[in-house]
Amino acid sequence: MGITMDHRQINNLWVNGLLQTFSALGLDVAALCRGIKSIEQGRLAPGQQVDLVEARTLWHRAVATSDFSNLGVEVGLRLSPRSTGLLFPLLLHSPSIRTAVELLVRYQMLISQNGLFRVNDINSSNSLLCTYVPARSSVAVHPQHSLSVITAALKTLGSISSRRIRASLCLPAGLDAEGISALLQCPVQAAGELYILELACEGMDEPIAGRDEHLYQLTLGYAEGLLRAQNAGQGFLDQIKHHMDGEQLVQTDIDTVAAAVGVTRRTLQRHLDDQGTSFRKLKEGLLKERVLELLVARHLPIAHIAEALGYADVSTFHRAFKAWFGVTPRQFKSQIGS
Repeated sequence: MGITMDHRQINNLWVNGLLQTFSALGLDVAALCRGIKSIEQGRLAPGQQVDLVEARTLWHRAVATSDFSNLGVEVGLRLSPRSTGLLFPLLLHSPSIRTAVELLVRYQMLISQNGLFRVNDINSSNSLLCTYVPARSSVAVHPQHSLSVITAALKTLGSISSRRIRASLCLPAGLDAEGISALLQCPVQAAGELYILELACEGMDEPIAGRDEHLYQLTLGYAEGLLRAQNAGQGFLDQIKHHMDGEQLVQTDIDTVAAAVGVTRRTLQRHLDDQGTSFRKLKEGLLKERVLELLVARHLPIAHIAEALGYADVSTFHRAFKAWFGVTPRQFKSQIGS
């Protein structure tokens, strides 16, 4: 196919599309990205990714500084289809709308780690019921973050066929159902705790006009290879983080972890490099997760957190935290709430 893109580059496209959309909506991207080292001059560097903690921090800051009451929907409507990388041509050449939805569910994690779509039920031959489930993290998901993903998915599905896809949404209580309905031009209810999408389309299983079966098979095979690579890479990284995690995390070193997994230091460094990361970045990401779990979720005192993770003193912990997030722990809590 002549394509060199891998799963990390697809995620990179999505994040850069998001940052461009934030900028187009008048947000100060430099301020939003403060402390996220992989983002330079408003763009995610080639080959780099943001982790889930960083992505959710970005969204909490964006909502807090935006004048848009439904920022997630505004962003989702403006995101370019190019931001989805391989997913857009794959859906465009799918055999049917139903297959396109199933592919979106299967390959969503190639784009965004924020959550998963799941097909709950088939209401009828022309209707599908889906749920969007945010991933667990030490930083709670902001509803506008999830709305951006849902809106972008609806926009993509609506653009792949001449058949009109009718959507209706049931969203968590407290969201602006009337405002979201006006933006999306579909019925919206805000009740309960879930993100539920009902998709209806006459001819749900009929062929999409103008599709190319050969191109579909090529992109499908490539997407499946990317998903396998992502899953294998994540499994490897989870194994390494398992050996890193524990008390006194700050003191954990690469030689100890390499010995625990039965490889040399050089081999471990090479495998981490293949996944677009390093021992330092992986350790820093794990530290951030643990810090935020203790600080935001469990509300532990700073001194307790510093001691539990193995920092020499509280001032050292403060310097590390500010280097990661660009603000103090107290300021961070005020930005994202609990």
